Amino acid sequence: MILWIFIILALGIFLLFGSEAIIKNDWIRQIGMAITLICIGISCRMIALRRRGGKERLLEKIKELESKLESLKSSQPSEDEEE
Repeated sequence: MILWIFIILALGIFLLFGSEAIIKNDWIRQIGMAITLICIGISCRMIALRRRGGKERLLEKIKELESKLESLKSSQPSEDEEE
C-alpha cells in the first residue's frame, strides 16, 4: 500500500508543478493539489495507526508481565511463613 501511495503522490506532485508543461489549465493544478493533500493525509493516518498498534501491543505485554509477577509473588512463601 505504501508503494501505491508513493506512486499516486508522485502523480499529484507532477500535476501540481508540471501542469504548465501539459496544459495551461488551473484545474490541473487544483487536481494535483487535491491528490497530493489526500496522499499526505493517508500517510499520516497510517503512521498514527501504526504507532497506536505498537502502543497497544506494549500495554498487553505489560499486563501479561504484571500477571506473571503476581503469580510469582503468590507462589513464594511470605516472611511470616518462613519463621
